Amino acid sequence: MDRRTLGNILIITLIILLGTGLLLYFTPFEKRVASLHTFFALLFILAMVLHIVNNKLPLKNYIIGKRVSNLKKLQAPFILIFFTLICSLIYFENPLFNTVYNWGNQLRNEQLGKTEETFDYQIIELNKTIGNHKISIELKKGNAFQYPLFAVWVEDSIGNYIETLYISRVISSSTFDYGKKVNDTWQPAKIRRPEALPYWSHKRGVIESDGLFIPLNGSPDLDAVSGATPTGNFIIKSKSDLNRLSNYKVLIEINQSYDWNEYYTKNKFPDDKIYSGSGQVGQPSLIYATEITEKTTHQIMNLIGHGHHSGKDGKLYTDVSNITTAKNIAERIILTLE
Repeated sequence: MDRRTLGNILIITLIILLGTGLLLYFTPFEKRVASLHTFFALLFILAMVLHIVNNKLPLKNYIIGKRVSNLKKLQAPFILIFFTLICSLIYFENPLFNTVYNWGNQLRNEQLGKTEETFDYQIIELNKTIGNHKISIELKKGNAFQYPLFAVWVEDSIGNYIETLYISRVISSSTFDYGKKVNDTWQPAKIRRPEALPYWSHKRGVIESDGLFIPLNGSPDLDAVSGATPTGNFIIKSKSDLNRLSNYKVLIEINQSYDWNEYYTKNKFPDDKIYSGSGQVGQPSLIYATEITEKTTHQIMNLIGHGHHSGKDGKLYTDVSNITTAKNIAERIILTLE
């Protein structure tokens, strides 16, 4: 193709691409504009291929010309590496380079009267767990989320405990980082919290030396599945040996301290030494559950009840009418099975 004709095609196509690109960036998406941009982008690629064919010798000299200094010979590979690095940073959502996209996205959403929320998830991978099935629990925090404690476990179809998939480290050892104050400094200490996750601890069924079901000094069955308490949205990744021909239940128990309400007040149970003595209780733990069948891939976990307010028993209390803000600790909980 004639170089002049090809050059004019490239210039006009570039102008159209610039115009449609700016419209796509600064205004809400419109199919007609996107179609124009896509068509002329393909035309520009074709014209560039023809341009390279027509000018392969000059272009070759630009890259590896014999009459240029060694420094200039490094110019092409340097630019290639530089642009490859930028592409990688943008593709893998580097916060600095994504600022440009996020600003344009926010601008377009404002024109439509829309808001867009982004959620960062803390990934908790329990690498020491073993099993032929991967189980993950995704929790999106609600507006009442304030660093609650968690336990995730598996039961058979009739409610028999099988194994724990995840347990907050402070509960698995009863050692809290801010356990006691010495000379105005908080230090780790053993604190017994039977009210924290009573439904899980009684299901597990291990009685410690002090007569409580909550773990005291850790245990081999919990070492591989204990982890730090999440501070926001999180995904727990664990494993289990499940027979897909059988049905199971996966449960999660959540408890948050100091979340009293009009029913569960600080002095609600004055004769209960745990509830009225520790000062750390509030609304009782909440239990969410879902069933796993051979066809399960993704499943919403639903609220099925709460535990005892001071952990005196392992019963499931299905009346949650007196639970208020605790229901907003989690906005949603999703189980995924592979």
